[in-house]
Amino acid sequence: MSCLFYCICPHPGPKPSGGLRGVGGKPVYQVAHRRLSAAFSRISPADLTPDLPRLRAFAWVVHSYHLQGPIIPLRYGCIVPQESQIADFLDEHDLHYEALLKDLEGCVEMGLRILLPAASLGGVSPGSPKGGQEVAKPDLQAPSRLGLAYLTARKAHYARQDRWTREYRQAEERCLTHFKGLFVRSKTEGPSPRLPLLSLYFLVPASQVEAFRQVFQRLTETESARLLLSGPWPPYNFVIQGPRLIGK
Repeated sequence: MSCLFYCICPHPGPKPSGGLRGVGGKPVYQVAHRRLSAAFSRISPADLTPDLPRLRAFAWVVHSYHLQGPIIPLRYGCIVPQESQIADFLDEHDLHYEALLKDLEGCVEMGLRILLPAASLGGVSPGSPKGGQEVAKPDLQAPSRLGLAYLTARKAHYARQDRWTREYRQAEERCLTHFKGLFVRSKTEGPSPRLPLLSLYFLVPASQVEAFRQVFQRLTETESARLLLSGPWPPYNFVIQGPRLIGK
């Protein structure tokens, strides 16, 4: 059996009641070491393959702890082979996690998705190799004209891509300006050719969540881009990359 980690908490700290169960219906335990504790379940590696029920169970455990106090939420699949290694791990990285818990205390994560109007996207994704334009059947008898047509099409494609990027950046700046003073930190995840959405994540003091939502409502009345707000969530996107909690 391996130990699947859900989150790291201060000790003494949050401890949901009611016999919390996690992935695969396994009980959730805590191991404490000095000023930290880790929530985990004993589970067979064969039962770790991610699927929707397992991911939901994992998220529910993290959420349950987050409701009780500050935590460091971990990504699905963080394991160590033996329970005896948990205290060693916490001992090795205690300063890193104690500092991170202090940074996250009293805060939640709010997510904002931004989708530009269809006119701004030009009806295509930025990674479209043809820029969404109909390409004429090549004239094999006129390679010079074919080359010129290709270069003209590529120039138009990159011009649309530059405009697309610029308009997303402008939308991001407008959102950051509107939410100024309501968040501690923010993080941006740029759109991709497959998913033309700009994602913004905000680390928000829990006391400011309602004010954050009110600003969002006002923003939707003036913003031409389509906006979607979610949260509050455990601060997954603000867990600073540190030691890997994975053992073999």
